[in-house]
Parts: sequence; C-alpha cells; structure tokens
Amino acid sequence: MYKPKLVLFDFGGTLMIDGEFSLHSGMEKLRLAAENPDAATTEAMCGMFREMKNFADKINTNDSNCIMETPLSSIFRNIFACSGLRYAISLTECEILFDRSNSTRTAAPYIAELLTALHDAGIRTGVISNTVLSGEAMAAAVSEHIPNAGMEFIITSADYIFCKPSPYMLLAAAKTAGVEPGECWYCGDGLIPDVGGAHNSGMLPVLYDRKAVIPFECGECGGKEYYIINSWTELIKRLV
Repeated sequence: MYKPKLVLFDFGGTLMIDGEFSLHSGMEKLRLAAENPDAATTEAMCGMFREMKNFADKINTNDSNCIMETPLSSIFRNIFACSGLRYAISLTECEILFDRSNSTRTAAPYIAELLTALHDAGIRTGVISNTVLSGEAMAAAVSEHIPNAGMEFIITSADYIFCKPSPYMLLAAAKTAGVEPGECWYCGDGLIPDVGGAHNSGMLPVLYDRKAVIPFECGECGGKEYYIINSWTELIKRLV
C-alpha cells in the first residue's frame, strides 16, 4: 500500500455502526418538535415517507449503477406541506433530530485511534457517503460520536445527486482537497458501492469487513486490486 495524502471514509458501517432503524421513533420525535404537532399523526407521516421513498426507488431501478439520491430534506418538505405541520427549526435541524432519534449509533471500534494516527502522520481525512442526509446533518452525527474526528469535509449523495459506485463524489473530493485520485484511499464496507466507486475514480479501495477471518489481505474485483481488513488497527499498523 502506498502512503496516501488523503483518506476518505464511508459513514454507516464504516465510521459508525448503526442499530436497528425505527422510522416510527424518528417521525414521532419530529412530529412533537412541530409548532402544531396535532396537525398530523406519526403513523400518517410514516406512511407518506414510505410512499415517497418507494416512488423514488422505482425511478432508480432503471440502472442500478447510476442511482440518484432523494434528499431527506426534500421528503420532509413534502411531508410537512401535505400534513400542514409547521416548524420554527430549519430543515437541517429536522434532519439532525430525525437521525438522532431513529436508531442507536456507536463509533466503529478503533476508528478514533485510526483518525488520530492519520492526523499524526500528516494525512488528511474526509467523508463520502451514500445517504439521504445533507452534509451538514452528517457532520453533526460525526461530531457527536467522534468529537475530534478532524474531517476536512463531508460529501453526501443527498447534496451531490449521484450515489457510489458513480465516481463523481470521489472525484469532487480529490479536486476539493487539491490532490490526485491516485493519492487517495477510500475506505468503506460495501464491495459494489465502495470498492467499485474507488476503482471507478482511480482511488485505492480498502474494504472494512469486521467478519473477515484474515486480518489483512489483498482481493480482486473486476481485475483490479483492493485491500480487505477486519479491524481499523490493521491500517494503524501500516502507518507506523
């Protein structure tokens, strides 16, 4: 592995380990935060959310390699307008409230130690994630669970339209940082979106698989190499 100038991370399953998702819990908290919470029921809000997501998913079935994200803020704008709910807080604050309330979340084991090791080595870091959350909402989640993460930027498909394995978010990150894609690692837990996205953009993929039996090994996907680790400590060892 070459020493990178920039290491980029996926969010869910990579930086963070999420618990079971509860749409009802998130929507209940969001409804109660409205100025007029009795204007709608939590069940009705959940129903609208599912209908809108299902409609968006049908649009994306035409080409599984080119998925367009539906921002959570846009879904909320529709739900609030259709239900008559009014909010004094911003849509971004609504995203953060919903995200904090719909599941439990913990930082991945040893990720804080890895980030410290990267920064000590002078290697910059950032986040690129397929998610309905805006970059601002995701930044709040990162700060909450990894207070000293030190990410230079956070890029999400909700803000940049196209999901991984499309290369566009990764190429945008490299250009934003002023480095070449070949000087970057991209770390994620998904073979198609993360390894595929890294290969499509010219970055070195690192697949984080906590169930892998071998701690560190080289794999191949589409004739291109990538690395597989079962713990972030394996990358720390290779920075020393």
